[in-house]
Amino acid sequence: MSTTDNLQLSAEDVHRRDSAGRISRVVKRKGELLTDSEKKANHIVSEQKRRQNIRTGYDQLIQIVPTLTPSQRSEALILQKTVEYIKYLLMEREILEGQVKNV
Repeated sequence: MSTTDNLQLSAEDVHRRDSAGRISRVVKRKGELLTDSEKKANHIVSEQKRRQNIRTGYDQLIQIVPTLTPSQRSEALILQKTVEYIKYLLMEREILEGQVKNV
């Protein structure tokens, strides 16, 4: 069993699972302190959520930016193409604003 497996097992020991099988955070009443294992487990859950949110953001960029495809999973490439697309959109906006002013 790897270290990651051990961490996940300890997280499962001090957390409850929801209906989807996900681990939920330990919350105690005001004034009650979390144990070290509960703190560690909460940190693991928070980090997993953070990483999932980042993955979701990259997935959304892949859907929005027309020059990206789902097979392109390089975060650096996704950011580079996104910046290029935003610059393109800003240039298009300037052109359209110029056309509106000339009418």
